[in-house]
Amino acid sequence: MLMSSVSRRLCAAAACLACAAAAFAQAELSLIPRPDSVQSREGRLTLRPGCAAALPAGCPESYGRALSEAAGFGVARADAPAAAAIRFLPADRLPSGAAPKGEGYALLVTPDALSVYASTPAGHFYGLQTAAQLLRAAPRENGSVALPGVEIRDAPRFGWRGYMLDEARHFSGREAVMRLLDAMAYYKLNRLHWHLTDSSGWRLEIKAYPKLTEVGSRGSETDRRPDAPAQFYTQAEIREIVAYAWERQIAIVPEVEMPGHADAAVLSYPELDGGGYVQKGRTDKWPRFTFNPAKPETLVFLDTVLKETAALFPGAGVIHFGGDEVHFGCQKWPSLPEVQSLMKKEGFTTIEEVETWFNRRMAASVNGLGFKTGGWDEVAARDLPRDKTVVFWWRHDKPQVLRGVLDAGYPVVLCPRRPCYFDFLQLESHTTGRRWSGINPLGDVYAFPEGLGLQPSDEAKVLGLQACLWAETTVSQARRDFLTWPRLVALAEAAWTPQARKDFASFQSRLPAHLQQLRARGIGFYDPFANSPEITDSQTG
Repeated sequence: MLMSSVSRRLCAAAACLACAAAAFAQAELSLIPRPDSVQSREGRLTLRPGCAAALPAGCPESYGRALSEAAGFGVARADAPAAAAIRFLPADRLPSGAAPKGEGYALLVTPDALSVYASTPAGHFYGLQTAAQLLRAAPRENGSVALPGVEIRDAPRFGWRGYMLDEARHFSGREAVMRLLDAMAYYKLNRLHWHLTDSSGWRLEIKAYPKLTEVGSRGSETDRRPDAPAQFYTQAEIREIVAYAWERQIAIVPEVEMPGHADAAVLSYPELDGGGYVQKGRTDKWPRFTFNPAKPETLVFLDTVLKETAALFPGAGVIHFGGDEVHFGCQKWPSLPEVQSLMKKEGFTTIEEVETWFNRRMAASVNGLGFKTGGWDEVAARDLPRDKTVVFWWRHDKPQVLRGVLDAGYPVVLCPRRPCYFDFLQLESHTTGRRWSGINPLGDVYAFPEGLGLQPSDEAKVLGLQACLWAETTVSQARRDFLTWPRLVALAEAAWTPQARKDFASFQSRLPAHLQQLRARGIGFYDPFANSPEITDSQTG
C-alpha cells in the first residue's frame, strides 16, 4: 500500500526532528553552570504537548510551571513515574553508578523518559533547572521537543553561591527582588545576602521601633530630603519574599549594620548616637555614623531589632551584622560617658577594645537566637567564636587578612572587591562606577577564585563565593541590571563548576542563548558580544 501524503509529512517531520536532535547532541549542551560530567547516550526522547511529569512529593507548583514554560507547552502532573515522560526519582533508584548526595543530582535522557535522581529537595531542584535549560534549547517541530540521549552527573563545587543586594542606598522593591530570585535559581545560586540597613536608609520594618521606617527609610544615597518618600519592606512583604526564595532553594541572609553605618537608625532614634564624620563638602554624610556602643539603650534596641529580624528569616542560618569601617566614625567614643564607664570597668585602654567588646556582645545575641554571626572581614580581629561566625572577605588588597582568617579556622565567604564587586566597571571604556587599580570584567569574574592560589586545605574552609552590588551609583533598576548581568551568570558557574571543568571559551559559546533568556525575563544586561552602550543613571533619569 502506498503511504498517504499525511503519513509522508509526519515521517518527514520526524526525520527532521531526529536530525535536529542529533545535531543538538553533537554540540556542547547550552547549560550554565557547566555540569561536572556530561556523557552522550544512544537514542533520543520526543516530548509532545500533554506529556506528564512525576514531580517530587511535596514540591511547589512552580516545578510544573517551570517545565511547561521551558517546553513551550503544558506539562501535566502524573500520579506515578511509570505514566510519566519526565520523572523525579530517589537517588537510590539510579540504575548504575554512585547515588548523588546533598545538592547533587543525576539526569538521564533515554528514549523512554527524562529522569532526575537526587537524595534531597535541593538536588531535585537543581536537576529541574538543568532539565528546563535542556528543554529551552532543544529543537522543535510541530510543537514537539526532541532531546538527545544524555547522562549528566553534577554537584556544586561550593555550598555558598551568593549575591549581595544593597537596598539601603537605593531601593529595588518587591517585584525586582522576585525577578532576581527567579534568575538566581535558574543558575543554581542559593544565597541572597540582603543589605537592608545602612547610613542612607533603613528598609526593614521593626514593630518595636516604628520610627525606623517612618524616618529612617526616607531618602537614599542621592536623596537626603527629610520628606523624601518612605521606602521599606513591611514584615508581611519580607515573609512573602522569604517564602518565595525558599521555594527556589535560596536562603535570604539579612544584614543589619552595627556599630557603624548607622545614620538612618540614629536619625530615627537620636539617643543612640555615637558620633560620626562629615564628608568633604557635605553636612548630611555621615554625622551619625555609629551607635553609642556602650549605652544600655543601644544594646536593648539592637537586641530587639535582631530578635524581630530572626523571626522574619527563620531559615537563614546566618544574620550578618556588618562590623566594618567603624574607624570612620568612632572618634567621639572616648568622650561618651557610657564608653568611659565601660573602659574603666573592663580595664580597656583603647577604642579597639571597646569595639571588640561590642562585637562579642552582639554576636552572642545573634548566636543566642540560633544563628551564626556573619561579618565583614574586620570582625576577624575581634576573636569571635570560630564555630558560630562566618567571615566575609572583601578587602582584596589585604590577602594577609584572608590568610589569617583561614589559619584561624573561620568559615569564609569569598567576596573581594576585585573581582566580585559589581559596582566596579566591567569595561575600560565605561565611565560610571568604581575602579580600584583595575576593573571587574566578565573574564575575571569567571576565573575567580583560582588566582588566590588556595590549597585544598584552604578551600575546605571556604563556604563559597559571592558577588556584591553596592548601590551608590545605581539609582535605577536598569543600571542595577546592567551591572549585574551577565557577570552574575559567570559567578554562578565559577561557584558551581569544578575547577577542572571551567573553560571560559566554552562559557562564551554557551552565553548568547542565556542572554536571550535574560531578555525574555525582562532583565537588562551588558552584552559583551555587541559591546552594548553603558547604562548610566543620568540616561535613565
